[in-house]
Amino acid sequence: MKKLLSVFFVVFLFGCTSIDSPVTIPNEILSKEKMAEIMVDIHLLEATLNISTYSKNHVVMNTVNPNSDILKKNNITKKQYNESFEFYAQNPILLTEVYQLVLNSLSKMQAEVMNNK
Repeated sequence: MKKLLSVFFVVFLFGCTSIDSPVTIPNEILSKEKMAEIMVDIHLLEATLNISTYSKNHVVMNTVNPNSDILKKNNITKKQYNESFEFYAQNPILLTEVYQLVLNSLSKMQAEVMNNK
């Protein structure tokens, strides 16, 4: 009985694991590169808001949503961004790849600033 239970457990365990098959990015979803560009812009905007000094008359938002300027700059709609973000959020491996592109881009920007000092 214990052997049968052990075999069942092992079969169940392997049955629950998924094989990492490549996920195809649908045409209506932004490419990893385009999504990374937009996320770089968003992170730069958030950083600017976090380090900027404001007088007490200014109201500062605590969170930043992709605003129309970022969307216009990247020539996309809010719907495209939201659908793409949702897609990548549901595919953590792809999201990790997007964030690696974001980190590479931000690191490159930081190196350029440091070299110009």
